[in-house]
Amino acid sequence: MFTGKFPLRKLAIAAAVVLISGPAIPAAPATRVSVVLTSHRFTPSPLHLSGGVPVRLTILNQSGETHDFTAPDFFAWSKIQGRQIPGGKIRLRSGERSVVTLTPRRGSYKLKCTRFGHAFLGMSTMIIVH
Repeated sequence: MFTGKFPLRKLAIAAAVVLISGPAIPAAPATRVSVVLTSHRFTPSPLHLSGGVPVRLTILNQSGETHDFTAPDFFAWSKIQGRQIPGGKIRLRSGERSVVTLTPRRGSYKLKCTRFGHAFLGMSTMIIVH
C-alpha cells in the first residue's frame, strides 16, 4: 500500500542537498603583493600579509647578481597552488621574476638570502602574517 511518505522524503532530502550546497561562490581573487630583491635588501621589509587570504606573490630580482628568497617555514605552513618550492627557496638570477600563489598561515617567519654573506650584509627580514 502506498502512503505517500516516500516521495515527500525524497523531496525533503533533495531540498536539503540544494540548501546545503547552495550556489557556487567563486573563490576570492588573490591579493597581489610584490617583493623586490636588490643588492642585499628585500623591499618591503618586513613583509606583511593577511592570514588565510590568497596572495599572488611576485618576487623580482632587480640586482645585478643572483639572490634567493628563502623562507622554509613560511612555505611549509602556506597552502601553495600549482607548484612546489623545494627547501622553501626560490633562486632568481639578475632580472628574473617568480610568481607564487599561496594562502599563508598566521605567524612570523624568517626570510633571507642564503648566498654567501648576503644575510650578513642585510638581506634578511621577517614575513609577518596577521
